[in-house]
Amino acid sequence: MKEAITSFDLMALVAEWQGLVGGYIDKVYQAKDEVILRINMPGSERRELFCKAGKWLVLHHTEERPETLPPFATGLRKAIDNARITEVRQQGFDRVAIFRLDRGVVYDLVFEMFGKGNVVLVQGGNTLASVRTQSFKGRQTKAGIAYDFPPAGTNPLDLDREGFRKTIRAAKGPIVKVLASPLNLGGTYAEELCLRAGVAKSAAVSALSDADLDALFTALNNVAVAVEQERRPAMILDGGTAVDASPIDLVLHAGKERREFPTFNEALSTYVSSLAAAKPAADDATATLRHRISQLQENLESLRQESMAAEARAIFLYNHFPLFDEMLRAVREGREFDEVQIKAIDQEKRTVTVAIGDFDALELHYETDVTGNGQAFYEARREALRKADRVVEAIRDAEQQVRAAQKKAVKAAKRPKAKPTRKFWFEAYRWTLSSEGFLLLGGRDAKTNDSLVRKHLKEGDRYAHADVHGAPSVVVKEGSKAGDATLREACEFALAYSKAWPAGMTSGSAFWVLPEQVSKQAESGEFLPKGGFVVRGKRNYVHDIPVELAIGEVEVEGHRKVMGGPANALAARSQRYVLLRPGEMDRERLAIRLAKTFEVPEDEVSRLLPAGGAAVHREHGLDLGLDAAG
Repeated sequence: MKEAITSFDLMALVAEWQGLVGGYIDKVYQAKDEVILRINMPGSERRELFCKAGKWLVLHHTEERPETLPPFATGLRKAIDNARITEVRQQGFDRVAIFRLDRGVVYDLVFEMFGKGNVVLVQGGNTLASVRTQSFKGRQTKAGIAYDFPPAGTNPLDLDREGFRKTIRAAKGPIVKVLASPLNLGGTYAEELCLRAGVAKSAAVSALSDADLDALFTALNNVAVAVEQERRPAMILDGGTAVDASPIDLVLHAGKERREFPTFNEALSTYVSSLAAAKPAADDATATLRHRISQLQENLESLRQESMAAEARAIFLYNHFPLFDEMLRAVREGREFDEVQIKAIDQEKRTVTVAIGDFDALELHYETDVTGNGQAFYEARREALRKADRVVEAIRDAEQQVRAAQKKAVKAAKRPKAKPTRKFWFEAYRWTLSSEGFLLLGGRDAKTNDSLVRKHLKEGDRYAHADVHGAPSVVVKEGSKAGDATLREACEFALAYSKAWPAGMTSGSAFWVLPEQVSKQAESGEFLPKGGFVVRGKRNYVHDIPVELAIGEVEVEGHRKVMGGPANALAARSQRYVLLRPGEMDRERLAIRLAKTFEVPEDEVSRLLPAGGAAVHREHGLDLGLDAAG
């Protein structure tokens, strides 16, 4: 299954994106390592360039928009808002795309699509901002310093036939890996070239003939011409599941269903959408392991072939000892020797390459005698076998992990599949209903803290917060009508989901205030972190609050739900609930048991539990089969 774009993919995309030149950057959005550029095209509809760093770069519409912007996206908006796109290009044959932008000042927006990926804003050769700060050997990506492009990989399209041969011959290992990495083609196109050339992908480079290399070179040029001039974009399906999107017909996909598209960008966009809609392969706990085993088995076969090839060279050398002894002496003395076809003499490496018998390219060190060369071949054989033994062990370990994961999956499959309950809008936040029936909302993290107060703290509400650093903001909807019981429960709710729980505290304090006392404006010289707020004026404290949380079955607008909240809130509306306090019980184990008891999916319960372990303090109307404390 395709997991990222290739260099050939980017070549095709950049060719199709030339129509973006003349468009304007309208908006920038970011969510972690995903960056979206909305592009305003004069006389046409807006386009969206979606970048998943290190994975996807495609014109692709996404439904969700982040409510708040990280610093990189904020800086990008300030710099390139309404900037005109003047150029779109690929850096050599690398997975690097550059959008040149002009807003009076010229910027380069660089998309690095290899490794973990990055998006970098460059002006005048200097880095202004980047999604990631990265350090490599000889290169650093960091705001405020000069920007250097990644060291250029080999551009296979710039090589002539002889240059292609030399580049391949200079590498070691199976040909598919040499094509994928030193030749910069990636796994898919490396395999494609082997299929088109009729060369076994596991064949060692040293075992290939000149005819094999010529066939590979011809296949490379045929692929390049197809990508540049004869594209037939399609999404590839196997058993109804999308597995690839390709700009050209690939032999690799023979027998699979092709769904053709007018452009490669449309094929890739549809493929990316299919990944989001389908259950990811990563959900299969064994998928990554099985892929690793497949790679290890390929390595094992290559190493075994390498060991046999080295042994065959040594045996051949010893079987023709007098011939090679005389040839090596002739090379050292600079004499002609016509009994063997000498193909090349490398003065720097002190080697001679000959063609003899079944060996198209037998490389020997001419300053070493026959025995020394034979020993070198036997040592290469031993080293290949040592590596093979380590690979066999790695395969065994991976297979054991697969069996363990499969057993776990079988156990999970035997559990009855609980149907999810109805979703309500307030479940984007932590929530509970007080004993008096008021809705309490709490932030789950800095982002939802920010969103909760900004969107939902209105006149007539009340705001609660635990007296603990990093506690969630809690909003009591229509809190001006609430009694003391609800305001106390809001404080209990804030404390239960604060860091007091994982810290193992038994009690703490919290307070509530009016909406107008809560502000995002810090005092002069002070800094407010994301999700933080300033509370000014009198605070209405509640002290000696026990750190505890009840989880039980309730009815909300006629629908059954599982709710977490203060003990009194659950006691007022639930016939079946459990009271928890900080403890040593594993959070996942407790979530599984509660989900089974309440017959709901595990994630519905897991979202209600505080961070850290727990202990069952009291059960009401149910029996979890766990030891209750106290």
